[in-house]
Amino acid sequence: MQKSLNFQLHYQRGGSYVEVLLSVVLLVILLVPAMQALNVGISGGSKNLATKQLSLSSKMEEVLSKPYKQLYEITSLTGGNTLTSISTSLSDASGLVDRRVVVLYRYDPATNTLSSTDTGVLYVSVYYQGDGNASALNTLVGRWW
Repeated sequence: MQKSLNFQLHYQRGGSYVEVLLSVVLLVILLVPAMQALNVGISGGSKNLATKQLSLSSKMEEVLSKPYKQLYEITSLTGGNTLTSISTSLSDASGLVDRRVVVLYRYDPATNTLSSTDTGVLYVSVYYQGDGNASALNTLVGRWW
């Protein structure tokens, strides 16, 4: 008894030209809005977050380069030494779109509050006027540091 084996060879063929063309068109149609959304997210409008943070950091370095005595004198001016007193001599000019505001006041590290006396420590805050204190850079400056 002889068994014959019949093997039918089926070769799988690749996608047809129409299928490939349809998939490429569909991919392009879906990628265009995704790329536009990615571009808007990266650019972030007129100034992106990294540029704004570098600008704030630059202003902070500018303020910290001043001698302690000069910064302390600013807190002694009329209207100075409050949690919201803006230093007009150190802040950007009023009316600018991205105005960087500098606030400094005498600080008591023992109580973590504003101080009316000379503790030798100043609290410095730099932020964008339009953004408020939410994205502010803050630091302490000491007479002896």
